[in-house]
Amino acid sequence: MNRRIILVILLIVAYSGVDAVAQSAGGKTKKVHYNAFSHNDYNRARPLWDAVDRGYNCVEADLWLIDGEIYVAHNREDVKAERTFEKLYIEPLAQLVAQNKGRVYRKGKKPFMLMIDCKSDGEEMLPVLKAKLEKYRSMFCYVKDGKMHKGAVLLFISGKRPMKTILEQGDGYMFLDGIISELGSNIDSNMMPVVSDNFTKFVKWNGEGEISQAELEKMRGYIEKTHAEGKLFRWWGAPDKAQFKKIFIEEGVDLIGADDLDILIDVIQGMK
Repeated sequence: MNRRIILVILLIVAYSGVDAVAQSAGGKTKKVHYNAFSHNDYNRARPLWDAVDRGYNCVEADLWLIDGEIYVAHNREDVKAERTFEKLYIEPLAQLVAQNKGRVYRKGKKPFMLMIDCKSDGEEMLPVLKAKLEKYRSMFCYVKDGKMHKGAVLLFISGKRPMKTILEQGDGYMFLDGIISELGSNIDSNMMPVVSDNFTKFVKWNGEGEISQAELEKMRGYIEKTHAEGKLFRWWGAPDKAQFKKIFIEEGVDLIGADDLDILIDVIQGMK
């Protein structure tokens, strides 16, 4: 009798725990922050979940192709057998989409954005990535005959991008993260929905004093040119400090990167 009771209790706890994780991440988030980008998300105590619990609508995962499997890690020596892209990101996102009637967030109005940074060669990784994601294909945004069809998740690729293949094939559900030098190259916003670049390469302001008017205008020019092409803009490499996040929001940067998730949330809430 005691064994039965213990077994029942264990089953209830196990089931409730899984459901609680899913509910806390997608079901009970009161506010979705569409401009919040979780940088190097896989380094967190709970990859994906820590960001989604706070309403972040974009996360980044660095990927390595090793012996036919795709792993999540910043450096190759950090790769661990249990930390595959499918286990850490794709399966949990599919769970949320199923739970929330076709959305990552129950009240989400835009696709959730999943940026992958190819640390291995993107052209080599692409066919393996496609094979791994095929059974989840229905949850992704996709382009067919030049038209974007919205899904629950928008997947775009940074790093060592398979740019040649993705642009040649035209249709599909994997897109590109662009760079500033590619603006004006007539790359359709469907295929390259985001432009991201290194803040310190273009702007010298380090947070001391006020940013100069010249650098402010320079930054505005990049953002305006990106928006004119119908794309979202993101800086990477900026200090993870509130003053940078505040000015990025004020100037219309679309995706604001954060290492400390709570710093960005505090800035967003403080600017309401």
